[in-house]
Amino acid sequence: MRSRRDFDTHGPDWIQAWFSKNDEPIRFVVDSGYCSILPSSMADEFRKMKELCMYKFLATDFHSHLHGFDGFKEVTRDAHLATKVVLGQFQTQANKYVVPLSLKAKSAISDVMGDNKEWHTTHFYNQGLDLIVRTVEFIMVGEELSSNPEWLDISKKHALTMAVHARQLRLWSKLLRPFVHYLSPLGKNLRDQVDKTRSLVEPIVQKRRSERAACLAKGVKPPVYVDSIQWFEEAANGDWYDAAGAQLAMHFAGIYATSDLLIGSLVDICRHPEIIEPLRQEIRTCIAEGGWTPASLFKMKLLDSCMKETQRIKPVECATMRSYALRDVTFSNGTFIPKGELVAVAADRMNNPNVWEEPEKYDPYRFMRMRQDPEKAASALLENTSADHVGFGWNPRACPGRFFAAKEVKILLAHLLIQYDFKPVPGDNLELFRHSFSVRIHPNTRLMVRRRDEELPLPGSQ
Repeated sequence: MRSRRDFDTHGPDWIQAWFSKNDEPIRFVVDSGYCSILPSSMADEFRKMKELCMYKFLATDFHSHLHGFDGFKEVTRDAHLATKVVLGQFQTQANKYVVPLSLKAKSAISDVMGDNKEWHTTHFYNQGLDLIVRTVEFIMVGEELSSNPEWLDISKKHALTMAVHARQLRLWSKLLRPFVHYLSPLGKNLRDQVDKTRSLVEPIVQKRRSERAACLAKGVKPPVYVDSIQWFEEAANGDWYDAAGAQLAMHFAGIYATSDLLIGSLVDICRHPEIIEPLRQEIRTCIAEGGWTPASLFKMKLLDSCMKETQRIKPVECATMRSYALRDVTFSNGTFIPKGELVAVAADRMNNPNVWEEPEKYDPYRFMRMRQDPEKAASALLENTSADHVGFGWNPRACPGRFFAAKEVKILLAHLLIQYDFKPVPGDNLELFRHSFSVRIHPNTRLMVRRRDEELPLPGSQ
């Protein structure tokens, strides 16, 4: 049995090698212990099993008992407030944020990307993170905190710091992890970020509570804030919760994977420059005809197809929907998962030649063509999930914030492609960062950029 450190280095390659030739489970020693990885042919049965708990995975593998991982402590409490907020606002209400997202995206792009009309090299990984953070912060924490430089720094860095440190801790025995966490510079960074978050978020929460109480005492309607600080207050309904931890959890969910989709999509488009002008023409036409509306974003079929193809070619996880067995579980084919063991489903159908024509090829029109088939049209949409494409998981274990994230990234890409030219840096191979279960855009990713003399009209100016 290979060691957990070996899996951390070679996990994606081992999983791909096994499932390219086999349609049966395999058991590895992964960074958190034993893990059974199932073929995607078992995904339908897996996703319906309540005995396989995602929250247990989040609490265990992201060390929710340690100070610094407070976001995961909050998100895995029995109240599950974060899930309620995402389902109640970021999923069902995503359409109403198209106009403010476009305005914030335009402003963020101007600040982050600049106006240099000469070709120049940029560290686009950092810029992509900045764009996601600056575009979404007004919805996350409201106007008061969204322009605070200290908060913007935390919201950009905390998710990545937490992911890296959680992975490092999993390579140690459980007995030693608290000591390693206490002594590690990354552990100190996390604790400092959490403490600073408390000093920034909790005064806002207390101020709003006092404001609300004073208004109710006078018989006056309290102010209504449109941000996740307010939504957590409403979801808690007077019960205790960790307001700072809630914000850190939301940022981990809303920034880490979303920035990967933004950067990955643009990198793939740069690798295929022949698609850039058709994308621009589609974007121009949709906005000119319909303005900044959900319907216009829906009609950007080629852009939607490009993004979904990026997910297919490079899913952020080579095995998805990781969960722990709350009791002994036996699948219908006899596969046994003992209580307390980690289990996941391989994303092997994403590059299966029996499912996709030329699966190794990036085909920007693949899902656009699928929309023309009435039987496949629904599953061709970026936000929708299926057994063949688990870029966002698969219902009921799909990412609940995917509708919001898809619109956010599509809006950013629309502005970026119209306002800038992009191309790969000569000599850069735009490699991926592959470790454990993850296949991420490499933090060193660079692109060449120059400003164009074109902009999309802002909402209300058409």
